[in-house]
Amino acid sequence: MLKLYGFAVSNYFNMVRMTLAAKGLEYEVVKTFPSQSPDWISMSPMGKVPCLETEHGFIAETQVILEYLDEQYPDKPVLPKGSYAKARARQLMHSLELYLELPARRLFPGTLFGGRNEQLTIDEVKPVLEKGVRTLNQLADCGPFLMGASPMAPDYMALYVLPLAQAVAKKTYGWDLLSDINGSSELLAALNDNEHAQQFSAESASEMAEFVAGLSAK
Repeated sequence: MLKLYGFAVSNYFNMVRMTLAAKGLEYEVVKTFPSQSPDWISMSPMGKVPCLETEHGFIAETQVILEYLDEQYPDKPVLPKGSYAKARARQLMHSLELYLELPARRLFPGTLFGGRNEQLTIDEVKPVLEKGVRTLNQLADCGPFLMGASPMAPDYMALYVLPLAQAVAKKTYGWDLLSDINGSSELLAALNDNEHAQQFSAESASEMAEFVAGLSAK
């Protein structure tokens, strides 16, 4: 059986869980936090989560895991057929990660975890987020999902990127980021109308206090 290493607060972990659920695959969750312990690095070289244990070995990096799952288990695909359509899906996923999630993550300490953000970081992040919003509007074709009528891997990424980017933008800049992304309200409503999304959201909320307490103890 597949084993997925990670924890419920991790948005990247939940992207993989949504994909596994969409494909109807059985798997075991092994609750794991990022670390630089030798044992963990032997499985996930950067020490990050998620990491997937397969019959062939271990795979880290979320987008790589999603592509592996789609190739290894082709039933109920989460990436479109055809090289051009698949490339467009990957472009959407890269854009969500590089130009929305990762810039917003730089401001997590002062917006989500009770710390503070340096003004230089605040000033650097907003133009990147603005370009990310512009890019998503250019690439997406919400109907209601990012690539049309059915949810796919980019949607499962958006489900766990857009609300975080919104929270950061709202608290830091007073900016309603989602209002500038065409169709985002309909997209998130459609994605959250899913029993697995609701389950994972509840689990994340229940573990958040434990996670923040662990950060404060470091």
